[in-house]
Amino acid sequence: MRSEGPKYVLDATPLIHLAKVGLLEVVLDSFEVYAAESVVAEVTQGEGHPDAKVIQGAVENGLLKVHKPLNGEFVRALLRHSEMHAGEAETLASAVDIGATAVMDDVVARAVARVYGIRTRPGTLYMLFRLVAAGKLDATSAEGKLDEMVKCGLYLDSRTLVAAKETLRE
Repeated sequence: MRSEGPKYVLDATPLIHLAKVGLLEVVLDSFEVYAAESVVAEVTQGEGHPDAKVIQGAVENGLLKVHKPLNGEFVRALLRHSEMHAGEAETLASAVDIGATAVMDDVVARAVARVYGIRTRPGTLYMLFRLVAAGKLDATSAEGKLDEMVKCGLYLDSRTLVAAKETLRE
Protein backbone atom coordinates (compact mmCIF):
# COMPACT_ATOMS: atom_id res chain seq x y z
CA MET A 1 0.00 0.00 0.00
CA ARG A 2 1.35 3.41 -0.97
CA SER A 3 2.13 5.62 1.99
CA GLU A 4 1.05 9.21 2.36
CA GLY A 5 4.12 11.32 2.03
CA PRO A 6 6.45 12.82 -0.50
CA LYS A 7 5.86 12.65 -4.21
CA TYR A 8 8.69 11.87 -6.59
CA VAL A 9 9.23 12.38 -10.31
CA LEU A 10 11.88 9.92 -11.46
CA ASP A 11 14.21 10.61 -14.35
CA ALA A 12 15.37 7.85 -16.71
CA THR A 13 18.42 6.55 -14.82
CA PRO A 14 16.65 5.78 -11.53
CA LEU A 15 13.73 4.18 -13.41
CA ILE A 16 16.01 1.96 -15.47
CA HIS A 17 18.28 0.81 -12.65
CA LEU A 18 15.49 0.22 -10.15
CA ALA A 19 13.72 -1.88 -12.78
CA LYS A 20 16.89 -3.81 -13.64
CA VAL A 21 17.33 -5.03 -10.05
CA GLY A 22 13.69 -5.69 -9.26
CA LEU A 23 13.11 -2.68 -7.01
CA LEU A 24 10.84 -0.53 -9.18
CA GLU A 25 7.68 -2.26 -8.00
CA VAL A 26 8.75 -1.84 -4.35
CA VAL A 27 9.33 1.88 -4.94
CA LEU A 28 5.98 2.25 -6.71
CA ASP A 29 4.18 0.41 -3.92
CA SER A 30 5.89 2.55 -1.27
CA PHE A 31 5.73 6.07 -2.67
CA GLU A 32 3.70 8.26 -5.02
CA VAL A 33 5.84 8.18 -8.15
CA TYR A 34 5.56 9.91 -11.50
CA ALA A 35 7.65 10.06 -14.64
CA ALA A 36 7.56 12.66 -17.38
CA GLU A 37 5.96 11.56 -20.63
CA SER A 38 9.21 11.92 -22.61
CA VAL A 39 11.12 9.90 -20.01
CA VAL A 40 8.62 7.05 -20.24
CA ALA A 41 8.89 7.12 -24.04
CA GLU A 42 12.69 7.03 -23.76
CA VAL A 43 12.94 4.16 -21.28
CA THR A 44 10.29 1.92 -22.83
CA GLN A 45 11.53 2.01 -26.41
CA GLY A 46 14.13 -0.73 -25.94
CA GLU A 47 12.22 -3.79 -27.11
CA GLY A 48 13.77 -6.91 -25.68
CA HIS A 49 15.15 -5.08 -22.66
CA PRO A 50 13.62 -6.56 -19.49
CA ASP A 51 13.76 -3.20 -17.68
CA ALA A 52 11.79 -1.53 -20.49
CA LYS A 53 9.10 -4.20 -20.16
CA VAL A 54 8.96 -3.75 -16.37
CA ILE A 55 8.55 0.01 -16.73
CA GLN A 56 5.92 -0.35 -19.46
CA GLY A 57 4.03 -2.81 -17.28
CA ALA A 58 4.12 -0.38 -14.36
CA VAL A 59 2.65 2.32 -16.59
CA GLU A 60 -0.03 0.03 -18.00
CA ASN A 61 -1.01 -1.11 -14.48
CA GLY A 62 -1.29 2.49 -13.27
CA LEU A 63 1.50 2.11 -10.71
CA LEU A 64 3.80 4.59 -12.45
CA LYS A 65 1.94 7.78 -13.23
CA VAL A 66 2.89 9.51 -16.48
CA HIS A 67 2.84 13.30 -16.46
CA LYS A 68 2.97 15.68 -19.39
CA PRO A 69 4.30 19.05 -18.22
CA LEU A 70 1.64 21.74 -18.26
CA ASN A 71 3.92 24.69 -18.98
CA GLY A 72 5.63 24.23 -22.34
CA GLU A 73 7.29 27.64 -22.06
CA PHE A 74 8.98 26.55 -18.81
CA VAL A 75 10.24 23.35 -20.48
CA ARG A 76 11.64 25.47 -23.34
CA ALA A 77 13.32 27.79 -20.81
CA LEU A 78 14.97 24.80 -19.15
CA LEU A 79 16.12 23.51 -22.53
CA ARG A 80 17.92 26.80 -23.19
CA HIS A 81 20.55 25.42 -20.82
CA SER A 82 22.70 23.56 -23.33
CA GLU A 83 23.45 20.72 -20.92
CA MET A 84 19.76 19.87 -20.41
CA HIS A 85 18.02 17.08 -22.30
CA ALA A 86 14.28 16.91 -22.96
CA GLY A 87 13.71 14.19 -20.35
CA GLU A 88 15.51 16.15 -17.66
CA ALA A 89 13.66 19.36 -18.51
CA GLU A 90 10.30 17.58 -18.45
CA THR A 91 11.19 15.82 -15.18
CA LEU A 92 11.89 19.19 -13.56
CA ALA A 93 8.78 20.83 -15.04
CA SER A 94 6.66 17.87 -13.92
CA ALA A 95 8.05 18.15 -10.40
CA VAL A 96 6.95 21.80 -10.33
CA ASP A 97 3.47 20.94 -11.66
CA ILE A 98 2.92 18.15 -9.15
CA GLY A 99 4.66 19.71 -6.16
CA ALA A 100 7.07 16.80 -6.11
CA THR A 101 10.79 16.21 -5.74
CA ALA A 102 12.69 15.45 -8.95
CA VAL A 103 14.91 12.41 -8.51
CA MET A 104 17.76 12.47 -11.02
CA ASP A 105 21.36 11.31 -11.17
CA ASP A 106 22.64 14.05 -13.47
CA VAL A 107 24.59 16.59 -11.40
CA VAL A 108 24.29 19.35 -13.99
CA ALA A 109 20.51 18.96 -14.26
CA ARG A 110 20.26 19.20 -10.45
CA ALA A 111 22.37 22.38 -10.56
CA VAL A 112 20.01 23.90 -13.15
CA ALA A 113 17.09 22.91 -10.92
CA ARG A 114 18.63 24.83 -8.01
CA VAL A 115 18.69 27.97 -10.17
CA TYR A 116 14.89 27.63 -10.53
CA GLY A 117 14.28 26.61 -6.93
CA ILE A 118 13.15 23.08 -7.86
CA ARG A 119 13.59 20.36 -5.22
CA THR A 120 15.80 17.52 -6.38
CA ARG A 121 17.47 14.50 -4.86
CA PRO A 122 20.45 12.56 -6.20
CA GLY A 123 18.73 9.80 -8.07
CA THR A 124 19.10 6.09 -7.82
CA LEU A 125 21.00 6.01 -4.53
CA TYR A 126 18.46 8.32 -2.93
CA MET A 127 15.60 5.95 -3.77
CA LEU A 128 17.59 2.99 -2.44
CA PHE A 129 18.16 4.84 0.84
CA ARG A 130 14.47 5.84 0.99
CA LEU A 131 13.48 2.17 0.74
CA VAL A 132 15.75 1.32 3.67
CA ALA A 133 14.47 4.29 5.71
CA ALA A 134 10.86 3.25 5.02
CA GLY A 135 11.59 -0.30 6.19
CA LYS A 136 10.88 -1.75 2.73
CA LEU A 137 14.41 -3.09 2.31
CA ASP A 138 17.03 -4.06 4.90
CA ALA A 139 20.55 -2.64 4.66
CA THR A 140 22.17 -5.92 3.67
CA SER A 141 19.73 -6.45 0.80
CA ALA A 142 20.15 -2.82 -0.24
CA GLU A 143 23.91 -3.26 -0.44
CA GLY A 144 23.40 -6.33 -2.63
CA LYS A 145 21.01 -4.40 -4.88
CA LEU A 146 23.56 -1.58 -5.10
CA ASP A 147 26.20 -4.05 -6.27
CA GLU A 148 23.74 -5.40 -8.86
CA MET A 149 23.04 -1.88 -10.13
CA VAL A 150 26.73 -1.19 -10.56
CA LYS A 151 27.14 -4.49 -12.44
CA CYS A 152 24.21 -3.45 -14.66
CA GLY A 153 25.88 -0.18 -15.60
CA LEU A 154 25.03 2.37 -12.90
CA TYR A 155 28.08 4.60 -12.76
CA LEU A 156 29.25 5.64 -9.31
CA ASP A 157 32.73 6.92 -8.63
CA SER A 158 34.61 4.84 -6.08
CA ARG A 159 34.23 7.40 -3.28
CA THR A 160 30.48 7.56 -3.71
CA LEU A 161 30.19 3.77 -3.83
CA VAL A 162 32.27 3.32 -0.67
CA ALA A 163 30.36 6.08 1.13
CA ALA A 164 27.00 4.58 0.12
CA LYS A 165 28.01 1.17 1.44
CA GLU A 166 29.29 2.68 4.69
CA THR A 167 26.02 4.56 5.11
CA LEU A 168 24.04 1.35 4.57
CA ARG A 169 26.16 -0.47 7.15
CA GLU A 170 25.57 2.21 9.82
